[in-house]
Amino acid sequence: MDQRDFEIYLECLRRVVGFPTLFTRPDQIEMAMAWCETFFASNLRDYRSYRDRNSNLIVCPLNLDPDQDVIYLSAHMDTVDADASEWDKPFLPFSLYEDAQQMVARGVSDCKAGIAFELFLARLAGMGKMKLSNLIFTITFKEEGPGMKSACAIGENFGHALPVSRQDTFFIVLENTMTVANPSIFSFYTAERGNFVIRVSDKIDRLQRILDHLAHWNPVSIRPDLEGPGSDCRIATQKGGHVCSVPRGQNILTRIIEQARANDLVWAGDESNFSVVPPKIYTGRSERPATHHLVISNRSFDTIEDVHAQLKGITYTEVKDFSISQGMNFDDVFSSHRLSRILKASQVPGLNICQTYNIGASDATIVTRCMAPEFKKRFYPIVMGPGTRSQRDKIPPRLTHGKNETFDKKSGEAGVEFLLSVLTALSCVDSKQWDEDSRGVKTPSHLRF
Repeated sequence: MDQRDFEIYLECLRRVVGFPTLFTRPDQIEMAMAWCETFFASNLRDYRSYRDRNSNLIVCPLNLDPDQDVIYLSAHMDTVDADASEWDKPFLPFSLYEDAQQMVARGVSDCKAGIAFELFLARLAGMGKMKLSNLIFTITFKEEGPGMKSACAIGENFGHALPVSRQDTFFIVLENTMTVANPSIFSFYTAERGNFVIRVSDKIDRLQRILDHLAHWNPVSIRPDLEGPGSDCRIATQKGGHVCSVPRGQNILTRIIEQARANDLVWAGDESNFSVVPPKIYTGRSERPATHHLVISNRSFDTIEDVHAQLKGITYTEVKDFSISQGMNFDDVFSSHRLSRILKASQVPGLNICQTYNIGASDATIVTRCMAPEFKKRFYPIVMGPGTRSQRDKIPPRLTHGKNETFDKKSGEAGVEFLLSVLTALSCVDSKQWDEDSRGVKTPSHLRF
């Protein structure tokens, strides 16, 4: 891959970041999805694209060979929200900032860097610079926040409307797995922790006992049955960011709840953004104890049975459906696979390759939880993508689910090159020039780079 190719990738990323796509605004997501569908159709003549019942975009080759490996690439379009007042100048969440080293905007790494990689492959194929074989693209409509996860439809359709191989089927989720370092670290995951989220409602003193009992559940939001907070409230602040990267003991909200008195009031966070620890916590006082609604998150490898045992005797509401909350672990079956050896043995200048587990959860878990068990044989979900993970120690901090979300260009370029090498090893990408007849794809002017 030369610099001109990487510039094509960056232009794909600019285009998709140009669409705000909050998970709370399906109309925004729809506009971006429609643009991507047109882009794929304009560049891939031998593919068909359609939307499934959950509005996911599926782009599938017309001549897929089930006797060869089948490779899915997947990324989600939606993003969490952002408070512009928390972002450091000159950065704003919904206006792209770019210089020679970085791109800063909400969603630029989670997960639009992954979508850009899919668009990038389609564009190179459309230009005649690459041939694709048995490669399926999916863009999921909703991965963030509470409620329905649109990847459920992919899992349920797997092996039916969605093809599987008689050999191996790989489901590669292009989440942000790049750690900026010297050299940078490209991680890949075949195991993910679960994400159980509940709401408990009670007086502060009883919530304290519940929180003490649930020792590894992390508080993400709380609000009392009162209006507020008022102007006389005290405010505590923390960096915020993804709940996975802020352990319970480092989450200031934990300490504030634990030390609260019976008549204290606490406001923090937003239940709809249960993957984020609150950057601001407001506290006040009332004349009498008030009922509070506390949302807490369990990010672990606990099973559903483990969680039910932990919650025995506690009245709670599932904020996220427990049926799709348990994590996954394909480490054992993948460890002996040839691709595992290829990934670990790969040498990319300026990049270290690391297998670990995802401290969060992705559409890989949703798909595996929703698919029929008989199709899990010779099925390999892998999470790896060119987007940048949080850089909490950078000044100012760069937080994927917080302020200043950043895509690092240098490490991102190495990540894109590594992904291309993986897909080449899987024989689904051939970068040799096609014949002249294969280069005649015309792209509409509003999509042309």
